[in-house]
Amino acid sequence: MRSGPEAVVIADDLTGAADTGVQFAALGAPVYLMPLETLWLDRPWMSEAAGISTYTSSRQLPSRAAAERLRRVAPVLADLRPRRIYKKIDSCLRGNLGAEIDVLLDLLGLDAALIAPALPAQGRITVGGVQLVRGVPLAETEFAKDPIAPINSSVVAEILVCQSRHPVGGIRVDEYRDPDRLEAAVQRELGRGCRLIVCDAAEQAHLDQLAGLVVRSAGRLLPVGSAGLAASLAGQFFADPAVAPLSVPAVDRLLLVCGTGSRVTRGQLDILFNRYPGTRAELKPEWLIAASPEDRHRRAGELLDAWTGGILALTIGLLPSEGLTVTPAQAAAGLAVLTELASQIVRAGRADGLFLSGGETADAFLRASGGEAIALEQELLPGLVLGRLLGGPANDLPVVTKAGAFGEKRTLVALYERLSAGAGS
Repeated sequence: MRSGPEAVVIADDLTGAADTGVQFAALGAPVYLMPLETLWLDRPWMSEAAGISTYTSSRQLPSRAAAERLRRVAPVLADLRPRRIYKKIDSCLRGNLGAEIDVLLDLLGLDAALIAPALPAQGRITVGGVQLVRGVPLAETEFAKDPIAPINSSVVAEILVCQSRHPVGGIRVDEYRDPDRLEAAVQRELGRGCRLIVCDAAEQAHLDQLAGLVVRSAGRLLPVGSAGLAASLAGQFFADPAVAPLSVPAVDRLLLVCGTGSRVTRGQLDILFNRYPGTRAELKPEWLIAASPEDRHRRAGELLDAWTGGILALTIGLLPSEGLTVTPAQAAAGLAVLTELASQIVRAGRADGLFLSGGETADAFLRASGGEAIALEQELLPGLVLGRLLGGPANDLPVVTKAGAFGEKRTLVALYERLSAGAGS
């Protein structure tokens, strides 16, 4: 009987699986990011995995469909036999959080889930049960205007109560004063019958304390959170990985594919193109939805001719503030065309590095390119994960993924300067 991976991360989108899965890459062996349906593939490289990070593409699904997709994980977990399981959720609370947590509690037979969505490195913290983004209540940020999955509450428990069939409890900041008090608070909530326990976290040290409690629970508590809690858990599980620093590939021709409508990513692109020359193609949603195969082939050729070096960015011309609405089916159709254009450019051999922004965008590219997985290597910048594509014509191509709303104003400038050979020197 082969031993299983140290950890399996279950996320609802690709970029979340990447920025959380890479936290376990310090184990000294590969961590592979894979869509749920490819977990059944028998690939030689899976046997050497320290971790598997899978995503279910269930964020935009109805809750019942999302729960059913999570149930498909059960036979895979039985086969993989991981030592640890981590449920990754969005730090801005999008998706079917409660329904998916319920399924995992049932499948794994655990007492409760400790839910800590905070990601202090990105200014996302939980205080008094309220989720804050750089000090602003979540429902007052751009996430409230998401055209497909708007957020209408900043209170974590309020969102979970509407999605879960179990009672929801909470742990507040002042209960982190010492480990005994924190453990007593968890026992109090368990005694009240709460199986979903929302945990405040205003700093990484709070997440460290929660990680220690998870380890001491002997597997009876399901850790649920973003990359923040995952980083703390990786530190607890593998305190001395002794891994040599990985090199960063030199990328002269970087293809950026941004299907997200986030203002954060658009602002980052503006600053990047103000600093470095390149080609920026903003494709209209109506063209992406209606384009024929001939239209796509012709447009790909035009983009290749225009790209003389440096940066090529493909974006969708859509912002929530423009008053446009888009259905999930239309969004998927547009992303399919956008990423097919990108895969044609990659197949032409013109890109030596790839940047994918937005979980749905990254997933669509993986499918369009025929890729099977991404070998996660390191977090170059907070939320920006470097890996290599496995399978298809883009095999071994360096790829960086980022959630749409992650990063600072100069994040893409910093990324390009780190990747490109001699850029900024």
